[in-house]
Amino acid sequence: MNTIHLRRAIALAAEASDAGNRPFGAVLIDETGFVIAEGRNEVTSSGDPTAHAELVAIRGAADNSTTNATMYASGEPCPMCSAAMVWAGITQIVFAASEIEFSKILDGGPRFQLGCAEIVASANVEISVTGPVLEAESLAVMQR
Repeated sequence: MNTIHLRRAIALAAEASDAGNRPFGAVLIDETGFVIAEGRNEVTSSGDPTAHAELVAIRGAADNSTTNATMYASGEPCPMCSAAMVWAGITQIVFAASEIEFSKILDGGPRFQLGCAEIVASANVEISVTGPVLEAESLAVMQR
């Protein structure tokens, strides 16, 4: 786990918020630590309800393989993003703020009973989920 990449995801969350979107960011790195793609939440600015930071990053990977990649996310990925990461072949997910904590701050959006770890555990692949890590830093951005 690399806190530099997680802090970058948190910085992208601040950028998303500054642009009028929900405060979520994501960084996708390959096995060597090379940044494949970054994403900010763009749901409001794009009008696309699937434009979550993690999916923006996956789409931004273009021709770069996401197989065996690691996703760093400022917030715990929702079920849609968690499932997309399974399909993309991502093998590690690291998130800063837990859904339990950020839902106390952020209004709107559905709440799910299953967390990221539970979603990916239901798949027939091995994916490591780590979090929360640097939760206070991410929550501070969400409280702005």
